[in-house]
Amino acid sequence: MTVLYFSSTGNCLYIAKRIGGKLFPIAECIHEENFDIEDTEVGIVFPVYGLCVPPFIVDFIEKTSIQTSYLFAVATYGFFPGAVCGQLSEIKTKNDRSFDYINRLKMAENCITFSDMAKQKGDSKKQQSQIDELLADITEHKKFIREDSPFKKLMTKNHIKNYEFETGVGITDMISVSADCRGCGTCASLCPMKNISISDGKPVFGNTCISCGACLQNCPRNAIHHKKEKSSARYRNPHISLEELKIS
Repeated sequence: MTVLYFSSTGNCLYIAKRIGGKLFPIAECIHEENFDIEDTEVGIVFPVYGLCVPPFIVDFIEKTSIQTSYLFAVATYGFFPGAVCGQLSEIKTKNDRSFDYINRLKMAENCITFSDMAKQKGDSKKQQSQIDELLADITEHKKFIREDSPFKKLMTKNHIKNYEFETGVGITDMISVSADCRGCGTCASLCPMKNISISDGKPVFGNTCISCGACLQNCPRNAIHHKKEKSSARYRNPHISLEELKIS
């Protein structure tokens, strides 16, 4: 089994590890231009952005040829998933492969402009039960696509029209770096788009930001801040280390 994942705070990496198999960061596949995947089972684990499948995930799927007998996807979300399952069901790989299984999973919210990270909790009995059910589905090669309500479909349709997380300036024009920064380069090593460099001991942001927030959430000195953050608290999945999130 091969599991491709994108994770900025560890939620998706945690789920990918629970699923098992060979794990590959989608960011590394993109940078290495590895768009040919073949295995008996292939999965994609990614976070919901703005009630949608993130555009760079859509782009990756459509560029990638996936040869497999079972293709599944898991979308993690914090507050509201929108109609992400229905949207993904309409997306096919380069070799015209559609998904056999699409499900969503509620995790701790990690949008710092929406919620206070200090209040985010995971590992509830309900969450672990849902993870166990999802793992059983995948093990059994269940064919299933989670249905979306009309309200969810309407919300996602509207968000797609006004999508706020396009690759580009992203959140960089809302970011400030405090004097606590020591230029350690952790933010640069975490950035999936390699959009951050260190110059004169400070991070410099380019124009390929995807608003993932990895730099904000994982700075060892909590020196990177968003102008609209709810608090200075930060979140990383308790089962995932900082080193595991770094992009080679």
